[in-house]
Amino acid sequence: MKVILAGFNIDKSQIDKLAEKEKVTPETLSAAYARISRDPRDVPELRSEAIEKVKKARRSNRAIVFGMSHHSVAEHAYFNFDVLEISRLALEELEARRIGVAYTEKSQRYIKLEGDFVLPAEFSEKDAEKFSKLVHIQNDFYQKTFPKLLEYQSAIHPELKGKAAEADRRGISTKMNRARNTLEGWAKEDARYGLSLATQAQLGLSFNARTLEYAIRKMRYSELAEVRDLSQKLYASAKKVAPSLIILSDPQEFQKAFQRKLEEDHLKFTKSHLRKFVGKLKKEISGDNSIRLPEISYSKNVKFISENDIDKNLMAAIIHHHSQLSIEKAYQLAENILQNRKAREEFFPTVWKFISLFDAMPREFEFTDKLKFEVIVSASNFAQLKRHRLMTILAQDYDPELGITIPNSLKMIKAEVEFQKLCQQSETLYFEFLPKYGKAAEYCLTNAHRRRVLISVNPRELYHFSRLREDEHAQWDIKETAGNMLDLARRTAPLSFQFAGGKNQFL
Repeated sequence: MKVILAGFNIDKSQIDKLAEKEKVTPETLSAAYARISRDPRDVPELRSEAIEKVKKARRSNRAIVFGMSHHSVAEHAYFNFDVLEISRLALEELEARRIGVAYTEKSQRYIKLEGDFVLPAEFSEKDAEKFSKLVHIQNDFYQKTFPKLLEYQSAIHPELKGKAAEADRRGISTKMNRARNTLEGWAKEDARYGLSLATQAQLGLSFNARTLEYAIRKMRYSELAEVRDLSQKLYASAKKVAPSLIILSDPQEFQKAFQRKLEEDHLKFTKSHLRKFVGKLKKEISGDNSIRLPEISYSKNVKFISENDIDKNLMAAIIHHHSQLSIEKAYQLAENILQNRKAREEFFPTVWKFISLFDAMPREFEFTDKLKFEVIVSASNFAQLKRHRLMTILAQDYDPELGITIPNSLKMIKAEVEFQKLCQQSETLYFEFLPKYGKAAEYCLTNAHRRRVLISVNPRELYHFSRLREDEHAQWDIKETAGNMLDLARRTAPLSFQFAGGKNQFL
């Protein structure tokens, strides 16, 4: 056996110092590995040739990855990006990718924020001024509340307060004072509930070429101008380094290379098409409202759905994702569709109307034969939930009608009334902007505002979720959601989930 280190990520500043930096591209790895199955030469020889003949390697990639549809070859090429001055709302679309990607964010739980925010391009000058005033109110609440929350956390955790003071006396730096950092972290994570979804974030982002290409394509048709701009910036950066591996990101380049049009209709139209389609079904399809619905169990803002009919599950998931209906009403409509022969026969062909050769089936098609939940979570909770990428997570838009999540610590420091007033101000501007700006109005909302989320998860992934999110170190909001989900799962399958729990319980 031989194991040869073929390459690894290095910082671009180091690449720029190389004498022949024009030959440094991840395309050579993809081109060499693509030829392994049919070329008798050893892999190192294939890599050497690709490095020396970059143009040939790029032609090979176009032919193999796109001409022969061997897209997995593009996964050998990896890209690293620094992303700064992006809003929390836009971050949700960026981080919707699950496979072939890694994200590391600057955390609102550990970093004290200074009030930077994104001003949405959709807003008029007059409304931008209103929005800026709202954000300043939100940020003022954060700055004013943080020291009070820190004082509260110190009071209810006197042992940590003592350890922090002792570390200060011993001259330990603030950075290494773990007790103080813990107390401040708890204060920061609760103060952030009053912050806008326009608050700036930054992250380290890594994509393989296949995932990067799909992210660029999908985000190009986002409802948010900020996300569309992000798509273009990612494409412009990657095209300089590896044009042969992201050719699906540019319809003009694709047509030039393959003499045929790149079908983008799925990414352009499916979302709006399905919203209209579901809206039409709600008006036109009726049936017996007393028919059996899926068995639904409740635990606060979490619902567990027990249904084994695959067609019905997929229909309900599509209806739910493309409407603001509760899951009960989505299943009711699905059942009525199934009882209507014409609607039943037309439903799925209509759903995949715009899907082409280069498109995957909708993510809703994962929503069957697994444990299924509807949860109502805050934006802060969702920011953690969305990281569990092997779950099927289908989120509705944020909905102020669902209320807000209020950290108990804000109640303990007598800041609840002021916090509620802040959220009401946020909602007032949200409803004013909603008819004019649609999705972009959500920038006005806070981390405390909620949305409905439909989750499908297999038992293995739910165990992983439980280990992380029921652990003693987990953040309280998502810990409560995880506890409710596992409580409902145990009722359904007590033997399968008898060992579920946080890492501290497991160890």
